[in-house]
Amino acid sequence: MTFDGLEPKLESLLDEVFARKEIHSATMTVASGRGDFLWAGARGETSPGGPATKPDTPWFTASITKLFIAAVVMRLVEDGELTLEDRLVDRLPGAITHRLHVMDGNDRTESITVEHLLAHASGLPDFIEDHPPKRGPAGRDRRSLVDLLLQEGDRDWTLDDTARRVRESLTPHFPPQRLRDPGVRIRYSDTNYQLLIGIVEERRDTSFAEVLKALILEPLELADTWIPGHPRGERLPGEVPTLYAGPEVVDFPRFFASIIDLNSTSDDLIRFFMAVERGGLFRSPATWERMQAPWNRFSFPLDRAAIRQPSWPIEYGLGVMRFHLPRAFTPLRPVPGVIGHTGSTGTWLLHARELDLYLSGAVNQITAGAVPFRLVPKVLRAAMAARR
Repeated sequence: MTFDGLEPKLESLLDEVFARKEIHSATMTVASGRGDFLWAGARGETSPGGPATKPDTPWFTASITKLFIAAVVMRLVEDGELTLEDRLVDRLPGAITHRLHVMDGNDRTESITVEHLLAHASGLPDFIEDHPPKRGPAGRDRRSLVDLLLQEGDRDWTLDDTARRVRESLTPHFPPQRLRDPGVRIRYSDTNYQLLIGIVEERRDTSFAEVLKALILEPLELADTWIPGHPRGERLPGEVPTLYAGPEVVDFPRFFASIIDLNSTSDDLIRFFMAVERGGLFRSPATWERMQAPWNRFSFPLDRAAIRQPSWPIEYGLGVMRFHLPRAFTPLRPVPGVIGHTGSTGTWLLHARELDLYLSGAVNQITAGAVPFRLVPKVLRAAMAARR
């Protein structure tokens, strides 16, 4: 399969994204799994007033990091160091887990497992995006953590801080779910993956950065992937494009280092995802198959926090998304589905299996989480028109 004449269309689509007034930088890569097609483009600045981005410039991956976290957890499951049935309360100290999931007076924390966390089926609120409920003590600060950061500035953040905010300021959305029951509910929550990071650190008695390096970054030779604040070896990390919230610069190096979201390049990300899918990372193909079953669909967003989070028609497995526009949205020009992960700052790492095309990119804008879901179908339509 070839894609004759696809490059000019990709250039045009990247120009179209960059033309949006709130987008200050954008990068996109499209590569075939067979290695016979590769296009990469970039627009904009690496810092306010700085030079144009290059296609190999590293960028803040946001929640694409969850795919890495899930891969680490599944490697530990393969090696017998964890099981998906392990209970949260048995893997983290009581100071973290104490009354973490209390709903309608019932403490359900003991029901939460590693699998619940991976699948966003725990019901736990999102410590970053969720707002404290309106009911409660008068004078309670009802801002989300992201609002607090934007208004008050950067800060260090620990798992204890996450647990305290969840316990004292937020409320669960639903009880921990039975993942194979009809009508299972899932809701995206960064809390789940912070707890998984804590579980990995407790199990290995070292930092998540060290575990990630040992299990993924070094074996796959991902030299341009690192956790902010954790440079690797002698190679100096490249300058990462500035993040924006609308017109305002977002500068939270301490917070991002605390929550372990990665910086990476499209080349590294695609190499990583190919290894996940094609047997270069896991010991058994069954591990990747397990991450894709069962698929559960997010609900429609019904509150302020959910509007910024993945929602219908996106499906979620264990650390991985599946997205396919319903046929009603594309009755004349259906597009293939994709699998992978996106991030709230307008980042994406996706594989269209029907075309065997990997797509990766970023727009570095925290109000642009929906951009991948608008852009990727256009890229796929262009690829389908160009394939021979």
